[in-house]
Amino acid sequence: MSIIPHFSKSARLLNVGISAIALAASLTLTPAASIATSNPIAQLPAQEQATLRSGDAYLTGQNGQYTCRILVTAPVATAWKVLTDYNNFKNFLPNVTASQVVESKGNRKVFEQVYTIQALIFSQDSRVRIAATESYPKKIDFQMVDGDLDSLKGVWRIEPVSANQVLITHQVTVTPKTKKNRALFYGIYEDTLENTLRAVKQQAEKLAS
Repeated sequence: MSIIPHFSKSARLLNVGISAIALAASLTLTPAASIATSNPIAQLPAQEQATLRSGDAYLTGQNGQYTCRILVTAPVATAWKVLTDYNNFKNFLPNVTASQVVESKGNRKVFEQVYTIQALIFSQDSRVRIAATESYPKKIDFQMVDGDLDSLKGVWRIEPVSANQVLITHQVTVTPKTKKNRALFYGIYEDTLENTLRAVKQQAEKLAS
């Protein structure tokens, strides 16, 4: 396929479970029958390959521009189902307490999520509304259309490694509304992004088992 702690009256930080998927996102998918001859993992740096093969997420980037990947033992169709299961994000994505499709027209979906996060002694709910354009099985583009961020847009990619294993890549650009406490915001976002991909992996492998 994203939680805004209130650290000051002028600063609100959003937890990035959005993602996920809010995960929401842009996906490039290839059917298992058309698996590319090249292994997408083999093209990555050795350290990233080792982390992915161990089953964990690998995050790169900083200051609001990130790429995060994870290796999932599930077919393409299952990974797609998880990343487009907007109404059920609250059931498996971290910090998402509510999620619902509010508009559906053809291949365009708009969904709203509510996130809850605690940081230090603060607890804050926040809302984000995301438009996702689905082009199955090629991609799903997403962009925030309303919510507690200045901007958010990104892409999900699913690349088959074998008939029953895929590499999921999430690329995102995010900007908070305030310039204050941005380092703290990005630190929270990075942690949540990794946890979001781990949750996607867990859900997809559960459905595929």
